[in-house]
Amino acid sequence: GYKLSGTGTTLPSHIGTIAIPILTNSSPEPEIHRDLTNAIREAFINDGRLKVVDESRADMLVQGDLHHYNLRAVSFTTRDVVAEYWVELGVNVNVKDRVKNRTYLKQDLRTKWDFQTDPDVASTESARLQALDEAYRELSHRLVSLVIEQF
Repeated sequence: GYKLSGTGTTLPSHIGTIAIPILTNSSPEPEIHRDLTNAIREAFINDGRLKVVDESRADMLVQGDLHHYNLRAVSFTTRDVVAEYWVELGVNVNVKDRVKNRTYLKQDLRTKWDFQTDPDVASTESARLQALDEAYRELSHRLVSLVIEQF
């Protein structure tokens, strides 16, 4: 028979549930860890191969620290005004197999997402928040792939 790639799992058979408590945040940007935590939970829920549960009932536990946030100017107008930024994120992730009481995955995940500036400050801030959402989504999908498919 045929099998679609991305639908299998390399998870041990004793792992069926996962808990994702709120990540810690040692970055200079307050509160962004909450949105990243929500994006990670959503990615695992949408994937559906592991059931997201309360920590007390979980076979697997995701712990993480959002340790890096940076806005980097990457292009400028002819008047030396920033035209484009990268928003950079880094999160140390430690995934524990609670059934066998061992580390399943330990990794520093990093991503960056670009956004354009606008003379309107509110538009630039909106673009920054959109870039952050995309960065959260990208990190979350990569984490799901690493945990479930190990690549």
